[in-house]
Amino acid sequence: MITSLIAAFMIGILGAGHCIAMCGGISGAIAHASKQTTDANTLAPLFYNLGRISSYTLIGAIVGFTAQIGLNFGAGYDLLLILRFVSGITLILIGLYIAQLNSAILQLEKVGRLVWRYIQPLARRFLPLKTPYHAFPLGFLWGWLPCGLVYSALTLALSSGSPLNSALIMLAFGLGTFPIMFLVGRLSSEFNKLIQNSKFKKFSGLLLVLFGLHVIYIALVQLSASGI
Repeated sequence: MITSLIAAFMIGILGAGHCIAMCGGISGAIAHASKQTTDANTLAPLFYNLGRISSYTLIGAIVGFTAQIGLNFGAGYDLLLILRFVSGITLILIGLYIAQLNSAILQLEKVGRLVWRYIQPLARRFLPLKTPYHAFPLGFLWGWLPCGLVYSALTLALSSGSPLNSALIMLAFGLGTFPIMFLVGRLSSEFNKLIQNSKFKKFSGLLLVLFGLHVIYIALVQLSASGI
């Protein structure tokens, strides 16, 4: 469980470049708008990100509940180990993507586009923001944006087999994304250059690949011990 929490948190931190590419536009617009209005609107980026992280946590609880139902209906511990093996593979794929070596993980984003077609119009109803507090439901809905980074964290959450653990894993992922996404629009050009630097991306991606290999190793050891 601790390994999964750390891995999810690291996915959020090391995937900063992808986060900015996917959600940086709206986050930057919210941050920019807050500078142009009253002091109260400086809360908008905070509420937006809290809403976004809340949606990740809820999605985690949902997939964890789904996994628990499968286990309760006899899917068994072996299936849980196989899911952990799959989560390790997904971690490797997202690491390769961040390192700019392979983009296969982006195929997962196609899965969520059907749902996003219905959620996006609801999210856009909160734009432009009337109050900083409207940023929370906006962020909550925007958290359902199809994103390979989110889906890679979800595979970890699914492999936990528990609604609570899955929610905590996605919370850890969300907290990993928080610093960058909260500071979008305020980041220095030097920092932006760092996270977009190809060497930094390769280093970040390879760290996630190592996490994935570790998860696979543990799953294989447990599968072997279970007699499969």
